[in-house]
Amino acid sequence: MDYLRRNKKVVIGSALLISLIIYMFLFRGNSEESYWKTELSFVGSIDQGVAATGTINPKNTVEVGTQISGIIEGVFVDYNDTVQVGTLLAIVDSSIIDANIEQLEANLSAAEAVFKASESKYAREKRLHAQNFISISTLENTEKLFLESKSRLALAQAELKREKRNKTFTNITSPISGVVMEKKIDVGQTVAARFQTPTLFKIAADLNSMQIEALVSEADIGQVKRGQRVKFFVDAFFEELFEGTVELIRLEPKVEQGVVNYIVVINVDNEEKKLLPGMTAQATIITSSKEGVQLVPLAAVRFKPPNDVSLEKTEQDGENVSSTDSATVYSPDNRGNLLEHQIETGISDGRFIEVIDGLKIGNEVITGEVNQTKGRSSAFRFSGR
Repeated sequence: MDYLRRNKKVVIGSALLISLIIYMFLFRGNSEESYWKTELSFVGSIDQGVAATGTINPKNTVEVGTQISGIIEGVFVDYNDTVQVGTLLAIVDSSIIDANIEQLEANLSAAEAVFKASESKYAREKRLHAQNFISISTLENTEKLFLESKSRLALAQAELKREKRNKTFTNITSPISGVVMEKKIDVGQTVAARFQTPTLFKIAADLNSMQIEALVSEADIGQVKRGQRVKFFVDAFFEELFEGTVELIRLEPKVEQGVVNYIVVINVDNEEKKLLPGMTAQATIITSSKEGVQLVPLAAVRFKPPNDVSLEKTEQDGENVSSTDSATVYSPDNRGNLLEHQIETGISDGRFIEVIDGLKIGNEVITGEVNQTKGRSSAFRFSGR
């Protein structure tokens, strides 16, 4: 008897378990669980643009060099120092130039003495010739010596002036107001300016205003115009969006491995000094902008329903869609079917797309599946929300 009771309990338990599994299989489609990712259409603003990547640089950068050779005697600025026009940056040893000046001053004094003597002699012999006391050839020889001494005097004056001018070059000053970006010299270093001017410092103009030199492909450059707004971000402040304005489109193309790009110069305000020279900017040049329009996620337009889901076409919510810019979006119903909406689309910013017609504001649209890896044995698994 105990054996029969135990068997009876096993049979009853097995029957209940099988019934529960059948119930869950047949009726779970009526539960509130949804296998669709959905969002509501809404009214908002949207910008469509051209993608570009570029480097942030100061608007004006000047390389400061030296016109004379010598040993660096002093350096008075360092990286990031703020300078004004005329600020002393460095000094080149002037001892050799000072010695040259002394020598040239002595040469000038000698030339002046020779000139005065030859001038007096020439004036005296002109009077003697007028009284027929000396010949014309003697006078001409004296005149020649006088003119030569005059030329030597002028040469001595010019050489002294040049060397004094060279001494002023031993003081290396800033030609603009700005910030020291590079310092390529130290005290005791020798600079040689015989063949070309060596660069000692790089000075950037006011960093409150910067520029982006962005590359735009030849396919997109026709949409870019001077004065267009630009939005961009940098890796250092990834969540912050900066803005700028297109200043210039350079006509000279930049060709690399057969790919043609154009440089677009973008002006950027940098009052907070967050943007640093050399940063890479990921920019979008705004070519079209709209406000107060209906939007849906771009993923809703790209979504394609599985083959085992029932579809129902809907009547258009607005005018008949006749534009070539049309697309299809889907919304779930409470019977496990999908409603198909044929819509007319406008501009897109890569995340959202404008809906011109074919959908009511606030409509639910499907953007994807919650779990696309699960198998589906029945359409009941795709219940409406």
